[in-house]
This record gives sequence, structure tokens and C-alpha cells, in this order.
Amino acid sequence: MSTTPELLYFDIRGRAEPIRLLLEDIGIQYTNKQVNLKDWAAIRSTTPFHRMPVYTDGDIEIPESFAIMNYLGRKYDLLGKGMKSQVRCDVAVEAWRDYGNRLASVFGALSTSEAARKTFIDTEQLSLLSDIETFYLNKASAALYWVGNAPTVVDYFAFHLIDGIASQFPRLLSQLGALKEFHEYFSERTNIKIYLASNRRPEALFYGPNGKVFPR
Repeated sequence: MSTTPELLYFDIRGRAEPIRLLLEDIGIQYTNKQVNLKDWAAIRSTTPFHRMPVYTDGDIEIPESFAIMNYLGRKYDLLGKGMKSQVRCDVAVEAWRDYGNRLASVFGALSTSEAARKTFIDTEQLSLLSDIETFYLNKASAALYWVGNAPTVVDYFAFHLIDGIASQFPRLLSQLGALKEFHEYFSERTNIKIYLASNRRPEALFYGPNGKVFPR
């Protein structure tokens, strides 16, 4: 049995990117096994729930991105110090997951009309992110992390999604000064900066209805 953890996911950033960011940031060696969409049908039946990502650590196999992040958070003490901080971490993660799921429904489905996408981009998206930013600013610590004075799992979720906003909707991010400041700050963490410039990071953001979507 391999002692090196393995992360199995598509050859995109997608739902596995916060996991990669966490592992890279804290210096955990892992095998980043990437699957092209055309090869997915051949291995789909071998994965729990027929979905990815899947994280394997010794004899522990974990499907579902949120469960993986919770496992890593517990293992490496990245869930916050004390009950109040842990609850704040959970709430922030859920807020970002809701936003990410909304993005996926708007940009990942053929059934979504261009008018609906335009409404989301022009109106709904700013409202959602403004609420998240308000929550971010309502914190006890002056540090730029989301919870306390050190990274927690929410920082990796937040950075991943804000990074997508920075590449796809830069004018929107300019209206969200606190989120922009966090993104710039977190991207300068030593191991994050190395990862962002490396070939270990998938180039594509996600699979859309017409194939891979790349940063603009």
C-alpha cells in the first residue's frame, strides 16, 4: 500500500482545487492523478458514488470534496481554534460552496440561457459576493485570514473561487475590495505562489457544455 496520498480528479481545477491548494500550502507530498473527460466512462464505476474527487490516504478512501477537506482539516488542525471559530469556518465554507454551486449551475449546463447568465453576471453575482464579503469583514481578528490568525480550510475554498473571479470577472472583483485584498495576500504565501506558477496546477477552470473553460 502506498504511503503517498493520491488525489483523483479531472484534469481541471474544479472541485479538487481547494484540496490541492491546501496540500501544496502545508507541504504534503501527494500524487495528483488527473483524468481526461473522455477517459472518465472507463473508470466511473470504480469510484465511490461514481463521482470524483477521491482522496486516498493509506487505507482511507474519501469521496466528496467537502468530506476530503474536513478530513484534512481535522488531520492537520485547519478547522479553527475553539467552537466559535470552528462554527465560523463551517459557515464560511458553506457560503462559498453555495456560490460555487450557483456558478456551476449557470455556466456548466447547456439548459441555462444566455439571458440567465447575463442576469447572474450583471446582478446576482455581486449580491452573493457582497454578502460573503460582509461576513468576512465581521471577524474578531485583524489578520487577513477568514478565521483567526492562521489558515483554515475556508481560506483554500475562498482563494480558489476568488481566483476564478479575478480571471473571469476582474471588474467585479474591483468592487469587492476586501476579497481582492485577501486574494492578493494569500497568493503570496510561499508554497501557494510556487504552486500557482507550477505545471502541477491544471490550466482549465472547469468543464463547460462546450469543453474546458480556461482563465481569460
